[in-house]
Amino acid sequence: MGILWEVVGGTETGGILIREGQDTKSTQLPERLATGALVEELALVGGRLQYRLVPGTGTGPEYGWASVKVSGKDLVVPREDRDSGDNCGPGASSSPVEADEGLRAYMEGEAKARAEDFPRFVPKYKVFKFPLAAPKFRVFCFHNAGSAESNYSAKGTPFTDWVVGMGDVEFLSLQYPGRENMLKERRHTNFDTLCPLLLSIIYDKVADGVPYVIWGHSVGTWVSFELLMLIRQVGLPAPKAALLNGFPAPHFPVDQWPWHQNRKLDDAQMREETLLWDKEHFTGLGAMVFREEQWDMYEPIMRADFRLFDEYRFKHGGAPKFDFPLHCWHMEGEHYNKPEMIQLWGDWTTAPFDFQTLPMGHLTCFYKPEHKKEFFTKITDVIKGYYTAL
Repeated sequence: MGILWEVVGGTETGGILIREGQDTKSTQLPERLATGALVEELALVGGRLQYRLVPGTGTGPEYGWASVKVSGKDLVVPREDRDSGDNCGPGASSSPVEADEGLRAYMEGEAKARAEDFPRFVPKYKVFKFPLAAPKFRVFCFHNAGSAESNYSAKGTPFTDWVVGMGDVEFLSLQYPGRENMLKERRHTNFDTLCPLLLSIIYDKVADGVPYVIWGHSVGTWVSFELLMLIRQVGLPAPKAALLNGFPAPHFPVDQWPWHQNRKLDDAQMREETLLWDKEHFTGLGAMVFREEQWDMYEPIMRADFRLFDEYRFKHGGAPKFDFPLHCWHMEGEHYNKPEMIQLWGDWTTAPFDFQTLPMGHLTCFYKPEHKKEFFTKITDVIKGYYTAL
């Protein structure tokens, strides 16, 4: 997914003027592009921007050309050039949020249009003989940067063994485009495009009323968070709990981020940045990533996934807290993440908050067998508690 721009002009005219072509004398389109809409850059020629409208962010022509400035006044600005985000955190309570019926109708339409895409995004669903005729419970899983849904769906783990043994539990491990079975598809670098896409894939599974929990790791925690905000915005049922491990709360101040923006890193620096997320893993089992033939494949995946968080700007200051429990764990072997950064997740719930530090690394909890067994056992014990409480 390309660079995102935000429409900041047209506040007094209902949006900005859009033309069919690059030439400022080309045909003017009848509909204006709404102020506040997000667009993906397709081309930038001089002061003219060719764009694609990001679905669900505003109204206007899906494609067209816009002027970046008029008489020195900004009409559209790169998202990364906006301020550092609103880091004031959530509001004081978990007050109800009125559903956006227009957005809900849009998401329902997207869900119907993408029904056939489900097997690509949840490739192991049928491997586990899903869907069940009458599921009692579901788990939605969102993977870390540079990885894939297989982190959760490998057979023979405490988690998948429990799911299979129960017979009335489904899990959906979501795959982000641009890897494994979707290697040739465009990678997303912004939650504003990724999360609506993911929700369109699982919409019916969230909307049908089957109780569920969400499990995200590393950047998957921010995927989960933005997805939860979207779920609430369209009026869908909330989860029984969210397990969001190995990453700071999303309102952690930008000026305190310890990592580096990867678009500014050369190849050697990018390798070092990747290594620092878990030296034990990347000097052990994960060292294969840095072999030239592997790095050629992994680097673009890493860079796209890293942009999800290193160019993220929090935009939910003052939003109501969640009213379900959060389980947010820190990994003792972390380089970048500190305990207090993960503890900030406690700001986001009025329900119980569970913080722990586990004796493992940022990635060894998924890739080192003894660490994975311990981590998955603890996670499964938490999930079992919500299942048995139904």
